[in-house]
Amino acid sequence: MADTSPRALPGAAAPEPAPATPFTLRQLPLPAKLVLSTFLLAVGVGYTSAMVQLHMQHGDRDGTKLPTVENVVAVFAGKVWKKGPEEAQERVVGKLELLVTGDKDGNIGGVNMAPAFFAHDSANYQKQARDPARKPKLDQEREGEQVAVVAWANATNEVRERAYNDDKFTLPKELAKLVVTPNYTDKAQPGTVMVKSILRDRCVRCHRPGGDQEETPLTTYEAYDRFLPVAVVIPEGGGYVDSGRQMSLEKLTQSTHAHLLSFAVLFTCTGLIFAFTGLPGIIRGTVGPLVLVAQVADISCWWLARLPESGPFFAKAIMVTGGVVGLGLVVQILFGLFGMYGPKGKAVLLLMFAVATGGGGAVWTGTIDPYLKAEKAKAEQKATDDRKRLDDEKARLQKKGEVKPGPEKVVPQPATGPSEFERLLTGPWKSVPWGKAGKKDGRLADGAMVKAFFDQEGEFKSLLKDEPAEAAKLVPQREGERDAFLAWVKAAPDVRKKAFDEDKFALPEALVGKPGPDFTEAGGKVLKVKALVEARCLGCHAGESSNGSLVTYEDLSKFFVPRAKE
Repeated sequence: MADTSPRALPGAAAPEPAPATPFTLRQLPLPAKLVLSTFLLAVGVGYTSAMVQLHMQHGDRDGTKLPTVENVVAVFAGKVWKKGPEEAQERVVGKLELLVTGDKDGNIGGVNMAPAFFAHDSANYQKQARDPARKPKLDQEREGEQVAVVAWANATNEVRERAYNDDKFTLPKELAKLVVTPNYTDKAQPGTVMVKSILRDRCVRCHRPGGDQEETPLTTYEAYDRFLPVAVVIPEGGGYVDSGRQMSLEKLTQSTHAHLLSFAVLFTCTGLIFAFTGLPGIIRGTVGPLVLVAQVADISCWWLARLPESGPFFAKAIMVTGGVVGLGLVVQILFGLFGMYGPKGKAVLLLMFAVATGGGGAVWTGTIDPYLKAEKAKAEQKATDDRKRLDDEKARLQKKGEVKPGPEKVVPQPATGPSEFERLLTGPWKSVPWGKAGKKDGRLADGAMVKAFFDQEGEFKSLLKDEPAEAAKLVPQREGERDAFLAWVKAAPDVRKKAFDEDKFALPEALVGKPGPDFTEAGGKVLKVKALVEARCLGCHAGESSNGSLVTYEDLSKFFVPRAKE
């Protein structure tokens, strides 16, 4: 038989091999397709549940479905925008109040500590509440504990600290008949509550060394400082002020660790599945890694949001990066699923999605929507109650003659206004009275500590006497030191504390280079605030000085809030 197989002619080039067909998801065996399909569907359900978690953790729990931009800025940057004086007069709500007035029937966690007064208490609430006759009175007593803690948190700093140390807090007159658990009332002094004991039994049992939440100890009065209301000082024309809701560094670190590790694996898997769809290479090469890159950018913005000046802008960027992650994941899931099957498989998927949509609608109508409406009604009722309390306080102050009636908003003093440091360190150094010489009715006069930066400081005082011209040259530098110190005073509590502990405070752009080189670094951009306090304050306020110690941050903290009227 003749050989009919093709043979290359002598000297002719060998034929090129046919190009390999790119591997796609359609070529997988059915069992592998089913596994990957189940994985993608599970990821979709899991990500949907993450949206519920966002609502619970970062929303206002006022019926809004997802956190707003303002919520994200408040949580990650610790800031909230205030427009002007009319908003400055609103009552300041501290984080402790937000925590203890949450949903008593909800889960106990970083955003809700109300269950610690009820089902998660240390006094067998659940056992006592089994008695139908006992439960109404029991709930009334526990709710009274919450109200007492909130009233204590909103008292002036002096009253608050004394009541904590003495374990005796005298309730405001409007709360004199408040029903509180008998163990926390002083029978010899009606209207007095043992607030330290309440905090010990409801909070400290977990927030102590060796407790479940030992990373956030609450064993001293100073430990509550960052959870209590602070004065709202709004920049001229409006600006960002402390929200009292910023996520703690401990929680941020834990969340970063968990998210980066888990999402790195999760989004790599969904990206790889998408990479083997039959879509053009440019689309697969872009969308495949996009979700993972956006997630890394998202978590980076969590940390950058803590920057003192630019933090709110990075916090807003979280909404964008988070949106890219969500949209990209939806694209990866849908194209990954439909890329595996032919017409019959796609029809089955469409049927499954239709059934899931119907089931989701039923869940929304029967569970989610009623829950959101109940949240909204509860938030509206709380707002009404808060307004009533403010109106009652306004009427009380008017009756005592402390305020005059008028259409303007009036709140109890000292909820707003300049801090004690601002009051004492604002004014021209030549004309204000110095220290106790300016004391009137037991209170230092406005600007009474300004001279600590000028003619009551050793070097400046000597130059003023011997070389007035040289002293005059130092004035702008000393003013810069004083203004930089006040900028630190106005910073958010956590920023302020961290800056003092590390002796590094990032100055606002307008103050860069203004303080002297002895107290700045990084080209005048960073203030050595602790060194400045030591140089300008400790000459008179060191240790057991009769003028009062200003050695530690806790010593300084009482001057960060407005002073009560005397």
